[in-house]
Formats: sequence, structure tokens, C-alpha cells
Amino acid sequence: MNLFRSIAKQPSFPALLTGLKEDNDQQRLTKKHGKWWSLLFCFVLLTTGYYFLVMNSGLLQLELETDTRTVFKVYWPKKNGQLSERNMNEFLIEPGKTSYSVRVNNTAKVGYLRLDPSEKTAWVTIKQLRIKQWGYPDYVVRSQEDFARLEIISGIESLTRNDQGVTVQVKSRDPQLKLHLPARGQLFSPWTDPAEAIRLFCVALLVIAVSFLFRSFVHNSYFLPVLGAFALGLIMTMALISAFSTHPDEYVHVTAGEYFSDHTLPPKVGDPAIRDTYSAYGVSRLHSGEIIYLLAGKYLRLLQPLYLESFFLLRLLNVIFFGILIFLAFTKQDFRFFLLPFLISPQIWYIFSYFNSDAFATFISLLAAYQLAGKKSALTSLFFPEQASEQAKYTWIKIVGLGLLLGFLLLLKKNFYFLYLFLFLYFLWKVWLLRPLWNGKKIFHLIMILFIACSVFGGVRLTDAWINDFNKVALLFQARQQFAEYLYNPNTPIEKRHAYLEMRQRGTTLKRFLARDRWGEKSFRTSFGVYGYTQYSGSFSYYDYVRYIGIALLLTLIISIMYQGQGAGIALLGISGGTAVLLILMACWHAWTVDFQAQGRYFLPIIPMAAVLFYHCRRMIFQPIFYILFFALFFLSVYNFILVGLRDIGKYGI
Repeated sequence: MNLFRSIAKQPSFPALLTGLKEDNDQQRLTKKHGKWWSLLFCFVLLTTGYYFLVMNSGLLQLELETDTRTVFKVYWPKKNGQLSERNMNEFLIEPGKTSYSVRVNNTAKVGYLRLDPSEKTAWVTIKQLRIKQWGYPDYVVRSQEDFARLEIISGIESLTRNDQGVTVQVKSRDPQLKLHLPARGQLFSPWTDPAEAIRLFCVALLVIAVSFLFRSFVHNSYFLPVLGAFALGLIMTMALISAFSTHPDEYVHVTAGEYFSDHTLPPKVGDPAIRDTYSAYGVSRLHSGEIIYLLAGKYLRLLQPLYLESFFLLRLLNVIFFGILIFLAFTKQDFRFFLLPFLISPQIWYIFSYFNSDAFATFISLLAAYQLAGKKSALTSLFFPEQASEQAKYTWIKIVGLGLLLGFLLLLKKNFYFLYLFLFLYFLWKVWLLRPLWNGKKIFHLIMILFIACSVFGGVRLTDAWINDFNKVALLFQARQQFAEYLYNPNTPIEKRHAYLEMRQRGTTLKRFLARDRWGEKSFRTSFGVYGYTQYSGSFSYYDYVRYIGIALLLTLIISIMYQGQGAGIALLGISGGTAVLLILMACWHAWTVDFQAQGRYFLPIIPMAAVLFYHCRRMIFQPIFYILFFALFFLSVYNFILVGLRDIGKYGI
């Protein structure tokens, strides 16, 4: 209760917003009771996580071949013997690739696994199967005798065993095999083995080290750019070692960037010369209207003398974007707080490790959010000088920079339209709270910024419309008819299109869509660590830990704001939360009615929203618990990125 009373002594929300009272984090966090409780809480959290994520989790490794790109699923029974979608993991298999691995639950406590080798007609040959779990001997299935443990449940047309493996022919959408597991003797007790004792001791040392780092860095938030620099190293590693096009749609992004290395104007929709830029949906990124592809093309042109492959150079561009954010966090203390949402999910780091348009959109949106909210930003010095920490300088450079930033902001992906709504409502909220005095000079500066932004936006969109005879919508539909594959072509009868298209029109209810097709769960997982074409994912324990810790972190922030934020803080919470929920609902509606896309990257606009909310409310949150939970999410992110992403992703040159 003493900690909450200390929160209640904070100044009013407007005073916190304008920075009239400096942070007093160090004084509160060095209190003896808070220090030891935080240390104990962190130790319990890390040791429990080590047990469930490392010792209580198995790894299934498969060597297989297939003639069809499809999904392989692995189920394990609950304690009562029942199977469910929650006790399942899945990965993508495809021709030309033979090695796969997937996390499963504690295999030492189950008698069998159910394998669903395909979701459509296919031939699948399993050459070898190995189950690994710490503390137990490996279980290997490779000979004809070993594969006798594999039996048909249903949906399998034929099954042939030989010394090269087992071959199954699938002709249904729900094929099922049962793999019986033998009882495995434990090599050692996790609680009495000397090696395990040493590992747990190392966990305790890690807790102490984290505690000292936390207390040393929290006063000036220096730990945020330090952790960001560590994440930057992981991003660079992924960019360098991963194979081309092992990431979602990387090939279409790269071909779009390569086009603009030799062109400045966009092509006409349907031009046969750009046929290779169209995806299976019959859609080309060259027609998206996003500014990133033009910038990427000119960047490629500039670095052409290096004679490096285009996808490497374009990946480096996204790494540079993340590096700029880290540099700003090191040099601008108030920008550090905007970096915090970037450090709670490995999915965000993954977005910056290969070339795509989402990374640039997130980069630009965070800069825009900082300009609106930051105390030392250029926009604040021009329009809110009473809040700015220094007098405005280089006025025209700032006006041109803000105009270009706003112009780029308007040329992002469609899901960032919800960010525009948030930024507009936030600007009104800030004007209402601070009541700045407007004069002719400020109005003139605002008009010039809007003029530059509209010139950039209008120049791009009008040029594109002129090239396409001001009939782009019709031409886009014709291009889909011409270039889309059969399963995605609008001319294909709806009942013969891909099962994930227009599910509502096919009769799928919203309840079934959420419960059986699991849009919400899949969207959550792809927001916190799924790699490749969603085939590389973590264990259920990992996602459960992220879920519980994330909810606790969110509740800590919400309760702190409701308790101390007064009307202004609660209003900002409502603006941020309401816009984020609206984005999630629209993504769900689009997936149900148009195309089932459970991908966390669609929620990236929430990052700048969360950054603005945290920046204004950071002085009133219950910081010991909040930052411990934050560190827990960061370390889980590092664990997932290294032991799932970097380990399993297809490697360059292999």
C-alpha cells in the first residue's frame, strides 16, 4: 500500500505531460522492500520459465519429402487423453525441403502423438522421426520395424513401410496417424543432478545481474537503447544468415524494389513486362501506392557498385531503419520511452530482418508519433513552445522535414489508416489539454507543412492515376483475373476457390471462425514469434507465458492510469485503446469476409499508439512490477528469436 500511496502523491496529469516535475524513479526503486521483492519475483519468474520452456518441452525433428506444399500438424493428448487444437503445433512442408522441427509438450508423459501429414491431396514420405527432450534419451524412428509403431486412424488412402521410411497417400482434408511412444527412462533428475544445479545457479546470477542493471539504468532509461542495440544485433544476424524468400512474400517486395532501381514512374496496371511482380493473388506491390518501393529502388541504384544481391541490400535498408531508432534513443532521452513497445515482441524484430513494406511503415509511424508527443521534437518546438524544452531553431528545415514526414506517413499500407485516426484524435486531445495560443506565424507554419505533405502525396497518387488513365480500380480487377492463380482468381467459382477466401459468404459463422479456425489465437501467436511462412513457431508454454505476462503488463498500465491519470489520462487511454480495438475488429472482419490472414504484422500500427500512451503515463505507473514484467517479455522474445527463429529458419547457401 505504501507504494500505491507514493503514486498518489504525484502531481496532476497536465504537470506530468508538460514535464514540470522530473522523474523520481530512482528514489522509489531503491527502497529496500521494493528491491528485494522485485529480486524474488524476477527469480521465480525466470526459474519457472526455464523449467517449462527448456526442461518440460520436447522437440520433434522430421526428415520427410512431399510433392505438395501443405501443412503438417502434430497433436498430443491432455491428461484426460483428449485431443484439442490447443494441444497442437503445425508447420509448412513443401517440395525440395526435407528437414523440419517443431516444439511439442512434455513427450515423456504422453503415450502417443497424432500426426496429420497434410490438409489436402498429397504424397508424404517420412524418412526419419526423432524426439528430443532434456533429461531423456532420444527416441528415433527410422527403420521399417520402427515405423510399425505408426498406425492409421482415418483419412489415409494408403500407407507403405520400407527401410527408407513410410509413405502415405492423402486424399482427404483430415488424415490422421497415431505414433505410439515407448516409456523412456530418465537419464537424471532435474532437481538432483549437479549440472542442473549449476544451471539454476546461473539463472540466479542472471537475476542478480538483471536487478543491478535495472536499478542502474532505470533513472535515465538508458537500458532501453541498450536492449534495443542487442535486438539490432539479432536482426542483423537474421538478415545475414537466412535464405532468400524464406520470409513471407519477400520475393514480391524485392522485385518491386528492383523495378524502381531503373524506373521512377510506376508501371501501368497489367503491363506484361512486370508479370513476375504479381503474387498468386494477382496483385503487384508496384500498384500499392506505398512510397517505400520508390525509395528502396533509388537506394539500390546508389549501392549498385557493391555488386551484392538485391535482397541483401534491401534487408540492410530495414536494418538501417531500426538502427536509426536505436541511435535516436541513445541521443534523445525522451525518445527512449517510444522504443519500449519495440522490445516486447520478437515479431517486430523479425519484420526488420527482411525486406518488406511493414518495417518502413512502422519506422515512419513511430517518428510521426514522437513528433506529436515528444517534448524535444521539432513539431513541439514549433506549435507547443510552452511544452518544449528548448527554443525553436532552424525553423524552415523543421518545416520541410515535417512536411516530408507527413507526406510519407500518408503513403503507407492501408492498415495504418487507423493510425491516422489515432494521431488526429491525439492532436485534438493535446490541444484541448494544453490550450496553446495560435497566431498568424503558427498558422502559416502549419499551412506550409500541409502544403509540402499534400504535394508529396498528391504528386505520387496523381501520377499513378494518370498513368492508369484514371481507371485504376477496374484495371486492378482485370489484373487479378489475368495473373491470379486458379484458387485465388475472381473468375473461379466461389466454392472452388481457396478455403480461406470469403469464409462468411461460404456459410462459416463468426463463432466457428473464431473457435475452430482460431483466428484470434493464430493472430496472437504471429504477433509474438512465428517465422517463415508461419511454419516455425514456439511451444505452447512460450505463448502461454507471453499471454499471461502480457496481460499482467497491460493491466498494470491500465490500473495505474485509471488510479492516477485523472480525466486527461483516462481520455488518452480511451483514445489509444479504442483505436487499437477498432483496428483488431476490422482485421477480424476482413479475415472473415475477404481473406483469412491471421498475421500479427497487421497490428503494427498499435506500436506507436502504445508508445505515445506510455510516454505520457510513465511517471504514474507502478514501475517495479511494470518493468519486471517488461524484462520478462524481453527475455522471452530473445529466447524465441534465437531458439526458434534463428535456429529453424532456412539458411543462406544451405
